[in-house]
Amino acid sequence: MFSLRNLTRRASGMVKRSLPVKRKTCAATFMVINRRAHETTEKEKDELEDEEYDELSSRFLGIAPGGHGALVLQPYIKWGANKKRNTTPELQLEEAVTLLKTLQNWRVVDKMCVSLMNLKKKELLGKGNLESLKIKVRSNPEITAVFISTNLLQQVQIQELRHILGVPVYDRYSIVIQIFRAHAKSQEAKLQVAIAEIPYMWMKLNVVKETREEHVGTFESHRKLLQVRETKLKNALLKLKAQRHLLRSKRLQNKIPTIAVVGYTNAGKTSLIKALTGDSSLHPRNYLFATLDVTIHQGILPSRLKVLFVDTIGFIQDVPATLIEPFVATLEDAMNADIILNVHDASHPDRQAQMDHMQATLKGLIKDQVVINVANKIDRISEDIPRLNMLGVSATKLIGIDGLRDELDKSILGATGRTIVRIRVQSGSRASAWLYKETTVTNVEADPENAQYLFMDVITTELQLKMFRVFLKKYE
Repeated sequence: MFSLRNLTRRASGMVKRSLPVKRKTCAATFMVINRRAHETTEKEKDELEDEEYDELSSRFLGIAPGGHGALVLQPYIKWGANKKRNTTPELQLEEAVTLLKTLQNWRVVDKMCVSLMNLKKKELLGKGNLESLKIKVRSNPEITAVFISTNLLQQVQIQELRHILGVPVYDRYSIVIQIFRAHAKSQEAKLQVAIAEIPYMWMKLNVVKETREEHVGTFESHRKLLQVRETKLKNALLKLKAQRHLLRSKRLQNKIPTIAVVGYTNAGKTSLIKALTGDSSLHPRNYLFATLDVTIHQGILPSRLKVLFVDTIGFIQDVPATLIEPFVATLEDAMNADIILNVHDASHPDRQAQMDHMQATLKGLIKDQVVINVANKIDRISEDIPRLNMLGVSATKLIGIDGLRDELDKSILGATGRTIVRIRVQSGSRASAWLYKETTVTNVEADPENAQYLFMDVITTELQLKMFRVFLKKYE
């Protein structure tokens, strides 16, 4: 193989020896070779940066391919304004355990709840609780990490606890990021996860600077690496937003109503969409954050109206806003939908806290859309559904699905300004063909008084009716 240097020399020599008529061709060849060489260099540079970042992020995020045996600690405020009154420490602990079990090769060795006055202490815990935790960790060789189930620990707290306990310490941010990394499949999802971890990387790097863990030159190199990566990712996110806006515009042009399916993680959103659409390509999975992509699936309502169901990433309590922020680019697809279908897990013991969290989250995201609340997994509970004050369904057993379709049908007509009207047209006419093409025909009956005419029941907007009248004047 020729080296780049030899290729450029050879091309240069060819220019000198060639006849004048060939010079443009040789010059063009040189430019192509030079451009390819530049592209190769840039590619190699990007690959080196990626390798360096992977190494740094694995260290900062505490990535453990072999997993950990963890002690899960759930801190809670016992009294005062910051006490959570819609849940219990035990229920919070169980969610933390489920969260940890979502990570491959991780297992729960021990778990405990600890009451605190606040979450601001340098060591987080009081002396008694800290000593008890230290004994638990140091006396059990199976405990190789501690997961403290609070959204974001101060970096000084992580440093202190790691020093005292002698094992890595994780908070919800670092655990959820690792779950996101493992579940991100598409390029869009991977991009959004990459952006979500940048703020955490900066926090870790600042700790490195303050504690002087790295040589000044190494720190500066890592700082520049993060700056470059953050800039590239933000530019890529802007392009993603532009692409999503374009796709959204095309869907609006197609005039197909959209229904966003949102909810707490693992509430059964994908299962419900499968039940409503019959889409066999959907494969719901029973674990947290199984869906990180916004996907769109076509369905048909009882009125024969075509609609699009938008599947979304699940929400969860006690994670920093910076973790969810990057996903807003794709969540905008859902939040601009005509109807919001808010799915709750009726069988979950902590459902009230989950419902409250979803209500507060949606308040900051949606505009003035109709929100239909659905209690999923009713086949797993014994209490009356009316007490839940929402529609009850079981996506897996197909209980209540027909009733939900009817409710969606009724709501989507009002939300999109559509009405059902009966129009008399001649059989086989241009007018009947126009109605079939431009509206949703729900029923057709022959005119009993004149067999050459039909009564067509159609779902239409006011604009479509105006267009139909214009069409009639022109062609009928």
